[in-house]
Amino acid sequence: MSHVVRFVLAACLAIQASSVYAQQRRSPAAPPEPVRMTSPFPPPLLAAFPQAAIVDAPFKSLRVGVPIADAGFPEGFRLSNLGGRRELYIRVPQGVELNLAELVLAYDDVSAHEARRSLEILANDRSIAALALDGKGTGRTARISLANISARDGFLKLSFVYSGAATQDRCIDVRYVGDSLTIRPETTVDFAVGIAGAPNIAVTAALMPRDVGILLSSVSPPAADVATALTIARSLKAGGRTVSFHHGKNAIPDLVDQDNKGRWTRGLIVVGSFDGIIDRLDAPLATLASYAGATVTSNALAAGRIGGVPVLLATDGGSSQIGRLLGHPSLSALRDTPTASIGPTSVARQPTERISIDDLGLTPPRADVFGRAELAVTIASQSLPGGTRPSRLVLDVMVAPDGAGEKAVVSAFVNEHLLASTVAAIGGPTRLDFALPDGLVGTIANVRAVVQRRSSQGDCRFEPQGYPAELLGSSQVILSPAGPAARDFSDLASLWANGIQVLLPASTADRPLSVLASLSNVVSALSNKTTPIEVTYVDVNATATPSAPFIAVANTPPAADQRVRFDRGRVAITDRSERVLLDVGGMTTGAVAQIVTANDFPGLWIRPLSSDGSLPAAPTISLDRGDVAFLDRSGVALALSTYRDTLLRVAYVDQRSWTTDIDRVWPWIVGAIWAVATIALLLLAQRMYRRRASTPAGE
Repeated sequence: MSHVVRFVLAACLAIQASSVYAQQRRSPAAPPEPVRMTSPFPPPLLAAFPQAAIVDAPFKSLRVGVPIADAGFPEGFRLSNLGGRRELYIRVPQGVELNLAELVLAYDDVSAHEARRSLEILANDRSIAALALDGKGTGRTARISLANISARDGFLKLSFVYSGAATQDRCIDVRYVGDSLTIRPETTVDFAVGIAGAPNIAVTAALMPRDVGILLSSVSPPAADVATALTIARSLKAGGRTVSFHHGKNAIPDLVDQDNKGRWTRGLIVVGSFDGIIDRLDAPLATLASYAGATVTSNALAAGRIGGVPVLLATDGGSSQIGRLLGHPSLSALRDTPTASIGPTSVARQPTERISIDDLGLTPPRADVFGRAELAVTIASQSLPGGTRPSRLVLDVMVAPDGAGEKAVVSAFVNEHLLASTVAAIGGPTRLDFALPDGLVGTIANVRAVVQRRSSQGDCRFEPQGYPAELLGSSQVILSPAGPAARDFSDLASLWANGIQVLLPASTADRPLSVLASLSNVVSALSNKTTPIEVTYVDVNATATPSAPFIAVANTPPAADQRVRFDRGRVAITDRSERVLLDVGGMTTGAVAQIVTANDFPGLWIRPLSSDGSLPAAPTISLDRGDVAFLDRSGVALALSTYRDTLLRVAYVDQRSWTTDIDRVWPWIVGAIWAVATIALLLLAQRMYRRRASTPAGE
């Protein structure tokens, strides 16, 4: 009997095990995630260390992201109408241990109607991921591994293929689906940078993160260090990076992120002599041995590491060549170079009659036309040749012909003003040649070419089809000579093209951070990245005497005519009725910037309003229209033109003359005069009437 019971129990256990196994085989497997998170360490490193020891293990590489804004898409790009393709090329620096890690995709996905939509991503024409889109979210992020992808000819080609279809039970025009897929500019390609071996100047500069700190290492930085810091900051801002200034080598521990050892989150450029910073660098120090001590070579650039994080070291003898080199194509020649002595940088002579979009270094925009498409490009005035201003635009727009024979219409907008429109040519580029009205273009010209085509897709008989259009690089800006004097801030960009002399008080050497942030914003907004910068310290009791186009920061003005005078008491901005809108005399912070001319040189005088002479550290300072601007911590609080403005005027509250009082009561005076004249006329008429009435009829 016991044998029978054992047999029955064994049979039951076998049946239960087989049913569980069958149920596991019948249950559907979990779908694979379309996007998976990769580890900050490459796979060989993960295999070399136990899982529990990865956190405490010393890192072998740093992760750093290169945004697509560096690839010619500063605003990202947008795909719509259930179809589109966009390709971009990411430069991969050479000369260092560098591996592709992952693509961090930031995108917005919205759609008004239900549709089946997807985004396929290809790297070097090889599909690496496909994302299903639901059209119900913004600010999304996806991480796609690039571990098995390698660069080709120094570039990584990324292709984004967007496609979709409306549901089959409804007939809907793709133009009215209301779908939009926006690839945001913060999309980055992450690289794993090895930290073994000697550092590399070109790679360190090319892969530096978006947030960069510029450190003045000297206790009292000389004028040459300030010029170098301003030039470096201008080059970095032209590339889309965010710059902050710091003083003293004791600030290094706060700038180097020691807690995030697996990622390079902040770049650091140290300006000053190498012997003052060499004790903070990681070993080995052999690369900087020749620069230590008293004999410091000027105009030298070196790469090093602090806490394992790459840094750049710059010392400049006053020519500010290093700052201009960071934005120059010849920087790539410094790969496999830990230290270099920088000589003069040659700048190609630009034409003074016309310049093309290709010569300006702009990326020609391209789009697929589904009924309507926009081709936008931004032209900065400081990028034009010196002594010139834009007077005309010649736009070459190539529009592919419609298969149904429908003609397209091309319209040109500049700073949101419609200036030209024509029917697109077939088989060749469409040329739009039009003049720019005076005063329309300031510091920038936002140019949009709008392509519109009537599409016969509304009856749902035709498959949606987009036809490409592109703004060609042969499009040109026609130039004309600029005036010798600046009437607006935007005119300074042309007059400063050959060099800027920055005149600072001598106290700046002890407190450079009090003026650097504001000066950097002004220089970046009104000068090209190749414009030389010279900094000169001026004694407190001396008057600034410029010898070139200049920027002067001082309480006392240079020998020049002033738009706003500070020797007449309190300064105020009033309206026509003398009502005070802005009382400058009551401001204890901020600054006043105005255009002045000294020694026949155009310049900008910035007068601090604070007692310590510091300038407001605003995020941006946009000086465009006007010749007088009032600055605060947010930027430009008020800008006006003393030549053109009729609504606002500069008044001096403490020095009101009798004419000012007359202006205030002038309407009452005019009314009183009219009343007296009217009464006198009535009295005269009454007297004449009485005289006639008293005269006999026969006389």
